[in-house]
Amino acid sequence: MEDGNEYQGYQLPHELVALRDQVKRVIREEVIPAETKVDPDAPEILDEDYWGIAHKIQAAGMWCMGSPKQYGGGGLGMFPMCLLMEEMCQHRMGLYNPGAGVFGRTPPPVIWAGTEEQIQKYAVSTLKNATYTFFGITEPSGGSDPAGSIQCRAVRDGDHYVLNGTKIFTSHAHEAEWGVVFTRTDPGAGRGGLPLSLSKRGRPALRHGRSRCCAPPPYQTWSILKTAGFQSHSGSGPRVAV
Repeated sequence: MEDGNEYQGYQLPHELVALRDQVKRVIREEVIPAETKVDPDAPEILDEDYWGIAHKIQAAGMWCMGSPKQYGGGGLGMFPMCLLMEEMCQHRMGLYNPGAGVFGRTPPPVIWAGTEEQIQKYAVSTLKNATYTFFGITEPSGGSDPAGSIQCRAVRDGDHYVLNGTKIFTSHAHEAEWGVVFTRTDPGAGRGGLPLSLSKRGRPALRHGRSRCCAPPPYQTWSILKTAGFQSHSGSGPRVAV
């Protein structure tokens, strides 16, 4: 350049750099030492260590940073969250449990496409209490093409749906308070026949079975038989999921 200054390229905002450094410090000084207390194959740190760190994160305003601010999250967008997630993953269990969950157990993102009543009932309590949730999409028939492989059926019965099918690799389904399930209402409707359903803990005929698969987390084989009490986001499952 004529003035002798070279273009340095895009520079991260100072606030984002400071936040990234803070996340890096938490991983290095808090999470990694906590990991040494558990078995190398353990999917999570000890509960007392989790809450000891999580309370500090909450006090620092770094809790659920990717969730909407009006519901108790940090309101950060995709780019800053990708940057922070890179740092959250820099520990042993970070591949499948970034930051060991100490930055908040965020609900399935598709819940933000639900009604205000659903958001208040399900998402807000999850952000506040760090309860487990699950995301049921993959089935034995396949997972890379949900619109073509989903066989789990949802049949309307009054003001709810009855589900019948099997989901696999549904982490935390055995201990979650609620979760989102992809189902099929009309086999001939393609993507338009894939609604989202909300399942609360304790519904009858919701069966769990474990299978271990190359990574430590407790992946679930989840059978759903005539499970009532579902609310549907009918016909728009794939769209709101992305």
